[in-house]
Amino acid sequence: MSFRVILVESLRMSWNAVRLNKLRSALSVLGITIGIFCIVSVYALVHSLELSLNNQFTKLGADVLFIQKWPWDDMGNNYPWWEYLKRPKSSPQDLQSLKKLADNDKVKTIAYAYNANFNVSNRKKTLNRISIRCVSYEFNEIQPIEFEGGRYFTIEEARAGRPMAVVGNTIALELFGSVQNAIGQPVRVGNREVHIIGVAKYQGNNIIGASNDNLVYVPYKWSMGLANYRQSDDAQILVKATKGTDLDELKFEVEQLMRQIRRIKPKQESDFAVNKMTMITDAISGLFSQIRKIGFIIGGFAMLVGCFGVANIMFVSVKERTREIGVQKALGAKNFFISLQFLLESIWLSIGGGIIGLVLVAGVLKILDSVARESMGGGVELILNGQDAILGIGISVMVGIIAGFLPAKSAAALNPVDAIRSS
Repeated sequence: MSFRVILVESLRMSWNAVRLNKLRSALSVLGITIGIFCIVSVYALVHSLELSLNNQFTKLGADVLFIQKWPWDDMGNNYPWWEYLKRPKSSPQDLQSLKKLADNDKVKTIAYAYNANFNVSNRKKTLNRISIRCVSYEFNEIQPIEFEGGRYFTIEEARAGRPMAVVGNTIALELFGSVQNAIGQPVRVGNREVHIIGVAKYQGNNIIGASNDNLVYVPYKWSMGLANYRQSDDAQILVKATKGTDLDELKFEVEQLMRQIRRIKPKQESDFAVNKMTMITDAISGLFSQIRKIGFIIGGFAMLVGCFGVANIMFVSVKERTREIGVQKALGAKNFFISLQFLLESIWLSIGGGIIGLVLVAGVLKILDSVARESMGGGVELILNGQDAILGIGISVMVGIIAGFLPAKSAAALNPVDAIRSS
């Protein structure tokens, strides 16, 4: 008998055994279902959140360097903030000096930005503590604003510090009722007046809170009389690399230029940080990697219980079919054929539990995704991807092999005469 015939016949007999004992099969897969649900749900949730977070941060500038006083790669429980507190803030003078010295072949554009918080109002309504983003003209080339109406500052308006503003969609609607009504209208930012020249496209909430909906963009030269950069703790210079430029290499060059600009001696420590988005995304990936390990351990205990459950059922199956095994062996069935039947039956049971677990995971993630979309406006997408589904099926098969090994071995070891005589 060829291996192909043995395999096909074993598959048929093992499937019939599962099909004819529906209740027992259902009870035996319960532990596998719970274990797969625990493991795959954690993995799928972590993968979805990690991908969403990384995508959101990448949109802020995967090819951008951020020069400011605070480093991003030292953040944690032991973050020595007191060492960075006294550092000077990135200034417009630093910006202009860096523009003159930067290598144009490697640097596409350089921008400046800092934040402030002020009340924003018209004659009828006041919005309290709105985030004001004070930016240079080049900022829109690095982190582009999508417009629902109006436009961005011209280079002349930005350099002259004209009293103009681009407002978020939510601010426009709350103050003027519609986007079109807001364009051209004056609003007060703090104690100064600006005219709205553009309204950003609605974005909704996202997982990192980087939405334009509640922001006001103004030229930083105009804002200097309202909120000096020295009053902001997040003043930063943004350096966008040209296509194909190695960001690590550019980071090193920018660090040297900034040391030159600030006249820092060779042995002195830098009084600034040059950050990049991979510092955040790498930290996120490391955090989620630990969460995945914890989820695997928790799910592993459930899988262990499920494994014992399937193994017990398989021993019962061997006991019930002892006479059948004896007849098969008397008719010339090889030990391999007998073992394969029970091993495949165990794998069928485990795969069945795994599939049910995956269906439950997909259903729960769909519900959570709907809730997330309502609260975050599509900022996060929770899905069961193919990689996690394959992981679930792979674990199920492995558990089936482990659970069925000893029962299959004991079935193959039965003496045909004793097996036929058993009651």
